Amino acid sequence: MRFDPQLGIPNAPAINTLLRTAFPAPFEANLVHSLRDNHSCEAEHGLWDKETLVGYIAYSPVTAETNPLNRKILGIGPMALAPAYQGQGHGKVFLAQSLSQVEADAFVLLGHVGFYKQVGFSSAAGFDLRFGEDPRFEAAFMAIEACAGSLDTVSGKIQYHSAFYSK
Repeated sequence: MRFDPQLGIPNAPAINTLLRTAFPAPFEANLVHSLRDNHSCEAEHGLWDKETLVGYIAYSPVTAETNPLNRKILGIGPMALAPAYQGQGHGKVFLAQSLSQVEADAFVLLGHVGFYKQVGFSSAAGFDLRFGEDPRFEAAFMAIEACAGSLDTVSGKIQYHSAFYSK
């Protein structure tokens, strides 16, 4: 497996194929396209098995309701791993490599609680952060600090790019 910290537009067809394979609906593939069109991808990383893209992570800036020290917070998503590669530890290694390559004070995401807790994420509510008004999303809304205490002065609703809220 090869980690690629420079993934981007030249790899768009492979990214699109992976996202359409990994997710049941086209939302995530369309989201990445929209984020790129709006120059809102802070970073895009890939995981390759020979010539096949098997993993993908995108990062985009988010804002917090209260952030007096102007901490840099990035939203992770989408993150995808080809179905044939899931459950073998590749996702944990890929995410750890990816996080180590991105400069931010903290990261937030909506995702599978069981997976993300294994790599150090915890409930965003524990940091006094919330995704929105719909309680169905709060359990899956998670955060991790890049440096201990970086979310101490951050609180309230996190706002992603508008593309995350389109259907």
